[in-house]
Amino acid sequence: MIQRTTVLAALAAAVLGLATRAGTAEPDKKATPADQAKAKRALQEVQDFIGLWNLEGTQKVGAKTEAWKEKVSWGWKFKDGNPSITVSFAEGKGKFYTGGELGYDVEKKKYVLTLDPAGKGEAKQEFVGTVSSGTLKLERKDAKTGDVYRLTLNTLSDGVRFSFKSDKQDGGKGPFSSAYKMEGNKDGESIAGGGPKKPECVVSGGAATIPVSYNGKTYYVCCSGCRDEFNANPAKYAK
Repeated sequence: MIQRTTVLAALAAAVLGLATRAGTAEPDKKATPADQAKAKRALQEVQDFIGLWNLEGTQKVGAKTEAWKEKVSWGWKFKDGNPSITVSFAEGKGKFYTGGELGYDVEKKKYVLTLDPAGKGEAKQEFVGTVSSGTLKLERKDAKTGDVYRLTLNTLSDGVRFSFKSDKQDGGKGPFSSAYKMEGNKDGESIAGGGPKKPECVVSGGAATIPVSYNGKTYYVCCSGCRDEFNANPAKYAK
């Protein structure tokens, strides 16, 4: 009886040990500094997106055209050194999306935009694509219908205007048709604005308006994400 109890105890201990090791498996490793640098350089290709945009949207519904206004904001994010660009639609109350995040897959050399649909309970949508001459084009395919959705994002008029266009290809075949589009100016700017050149963001390299300081000197960043990154690592950027 004692021997049987001892064997059962040993087996229980072995199972517990396996469960413990499985439960403490190492998490996914974060990107190497080299890959982080590559991702940042890739995302800098759409640096002009950064900022708050006052957009006007239009969508054809039958014979009518619906119109609405929506503020869209883009900003950098640095989590554990991994760069990405976040987007917010109408402070989380956009017509089609509430928010999302743009990253760069270094291995596949693709941009990945993950968006949160405005519809309650809808799953996140992942668009994958490339950048050419400052224009970001991404697509996703609906697994159920086979429909392909394409997003085209770019700035116009020397970075003063922003365009967000959505097109649809029924069943993944034939031409794309327009679903909706949103266009408008950057907050506080106009096409005829002109004026002096803005300082460069010490974190991302874009046009900067937010002052930060370190060791008695003033530097500039382009968004709250870059401000947080600077404050966390001032010596890295204050050169």
